[in-house]
Formats: sequence, structure tokens, C-alpha cells
Amino acid sequence: MREFTGDFGVLTLATPNDYLKAIGLALSIRVSNPGVPIAVACSATVRPLVEPYFDHVVEEVSGLKGFVHKVYLDRYSPFRETMFFDSDVLVFKPLRSYIENWGPGPYHACGLFMTDGESSFGLNRQQVLKRIGKDRLVVIDGAGHAFFRQPECEKVFDLAREVTSKHEFYAGKIPYADEDVIDIVMTMLDLPPSIPGDFFARYMSAVRGTMEMDATRAHCRFIFVDDGRVFEPCMIHFAANEAAIPYTKQLLKLFRHFNVPTNGLLSLGLADFYELEIKLPLSRLRRQGRRAVGILAGRSA
Repeated sequence: MREFTGDFGVLTLATPNDYLKAIGLALSIRVSNPGVPIAVACSATVRPLVEPYFDHVVEEVSGLKGFVHKVYLDRYSPFRETMFFDSDVLVFKPLRSYIENWGPGPYHACGLFMTDGESSFGLNRQQVLKRIGKDRLVVIDGAGHAFFRQPECEKVFDLAREVTSKHEFYAGKIPYADEDVIDIVMTMLDLPPSIPGDFFARYMSAVRGTMEMDATRAHCRFIFVDDGRVFEPCMIHFAANEAAIPYTKQLLKLFRHFNVPTNGLLSLGLADFYELEIKLPLSRLRRQGRRAVGILAGRSA
């Protein structure tokens, strides 16, 4: 029988490319959730880079790539109850009250139900609903978190690994994404998404100019772009390299607050900024240019 090191803790993943973000997440949890143990799963190469900042370091399953690691979180976690966060998350509030509000169940993630459209990775929701015989799909896209209980969560992760092994059957010929897989699994197991409330936010959730953030004081407050209310989230997910400059500033503050070397943070932030603000727009312009040339060539033929 498996032994657990604690009843509750936080888990994240770290790679050679994002281990500094994982350290930043851990430091933000030290501020907002003092005393809560934190675990990280990573390769043997990354272990010495992150070990000083985590209570537990778990060696990742060899041979897995990218997002596939996220359907093995149950095997990585040393805790009976686990809050998982993507490495590019900062946490600003105590976690326990949210878990209590979500209630019992093997697996929780904030989201909503949808019946059509596509995920950001191209999952056709109508097609997958037809495939699995359901009338609405759980959608947790971009959530960057999950809460699960052991051993009850085994059925969730076992099915997630099965769907992963038959990804094209369920999702079609699209890139693999763990969030697409979990959408399918939660729907198949009739596990509803948790209501986000004030738990989850993205940097883009704020009206421009209203974001107040200081992870060293566990403070985050802004005007919510959807309805104009004052919003104080538990977590911010800096997904898809968004808000590289504000995010890097927070990481620098956290590292300095805890006397952690900041080597590599500026170059990491610049790389994120380049990917979203320069490389992506240039790629779109090139695609538009090729389409325009094709249209003109067709007209002149």
C-alpha cells in the first residue's frame, strides 16, 4: 500500500526551461500559505536547481514528454490531498477555504460547461461529445490548477492515461493537450467543474491600469474586466507567456524577498516577451502575407 508524507500539500512540475517559474510559485505559496508543504516533480537534471526551495522533490516518469506529465500527477504527489498548480502561477490567498467550498469528490478544477466551439488546441467539442455520448462538455481550458484526493482520484487519472493513449480516437488529429484530455475525462465520469468564484484569474482579467499586485505581501486586487467589480483572486495564471513584464517583476520581487539568486530571470522574461509580443505577431503577418499573395496570384491567373 502506498505511503503518503502528509494529508495536504501543493504540487507543481519543473523543466529546464521553466524551473525558475516553479521556484517563484513556491515562494508565493510560502507567503500566502505558510506551513503548507510543497512538492515538485522534475528530472534528475533539474533536481539540484529546485531542491533548496521545495519540501519534496519527486523524480518524473522517464520517457514522457510535455503535457503528458500532467496525467501522472497522482503518481507524483506525496500527499493524500493535493493542489496542483502550473509553474507559471502565483498564489495570493490561503487555499483551504476554497477546497472546503468545493466539497467532496476525487478531482476538482474550475471551469464551465460548453456544447460547441473549439479549444485553443483545436478540440472540436461537438465531435467529442458525439464520440463519448454526452450532451455537454466540461471545459477547464487555461485553468492551470487541479485539486485531487488519493486514492479516490485513481479512476480519473487511469482514464486520463487511457484517453491519452487513444488521443486521436477521442480528439482527432490535433496537438496533445492535457486540458483537452481532462475535459473529456471529467465529462465521461460526470464530474462537474467547480465554480471559479474568486479563485482563478488571468492577468488579462483586469481592466487595464487597475492591477495591484505584490506577491511578497500576498496582495492582488483589480477591477474585473467582465463586470466592473473589485476582484481579489486566490491565484493568477500567467498562461501563454502573457504579461511577461509584470510577471517577471513579481518573480524578481519574490526572489529578492527570500534572498534567492535572480540569475536567469531577466532573460526568461525577455524570452517570454519575445515569444508573445514579437515572434507571434510576425508569424501572423507572414501567414497573412502568404494568403494575400495567393489571392492576388489567383486573380491574375
